[in-house]
Amino acid sequence: MFPNVTMKWLTRERASGSLDDDEWDERWRKYLAHNAEVLPRLTNGAERLAQEINLHDAQIHSFEYRPNDVLVIRALIGDLQIGYQFVELSFLDSEIRLEPGSTIDSLCLHEAQTEIIYDEVDLEADGRSVHRVLLWPQGEYEVVFTNLTERRELASPSDRR
Repeated sequence: MFPNVTMKWLTRERASGSLDDDEWDERWRKYLAHNAEVLPRLTNGAERLAQEINLHDAQIHSFEYRPNDVLVIRALIGDLQIGYQFVELSFLDSEIRLEPGSTIDSLCLHEAQTEIIYDEVDLEADGRSVHRVLLWPQGEYEVVFTNLTERRELASPSDRR
């Protein structure tokens, strides 16, 4: 039903520590080079996702998907040093792609413990943007979209689960 999805650079091997430092450095260099190449072509909010919205260690608080319409994710972002915010990301004209055998329910996207470890922003051959997401404790997904809107509100450390 869904094409095979895989993080290209920021993989679970990195997150688990199974890559040596040299291999991780090489992947990071390739990722940064790719970002520099693709960033000028990102539009309609995807450029903000690549440059301004830091989802590392974000806690997913809600995940609502209407197929071929919109995906709305509400996540807690930030840390004690910079402060916390809730960010609500609405991916318009969206299509979710999952790993073979996965479902939204099996990825626990509606449960409190799910966090985003890494994310990548890229372009599809047809010009749509794609956001790849590696999750903790398991799984990954990607969403292909044409437009992204963002809304933020202040949060406190007590909002962290």
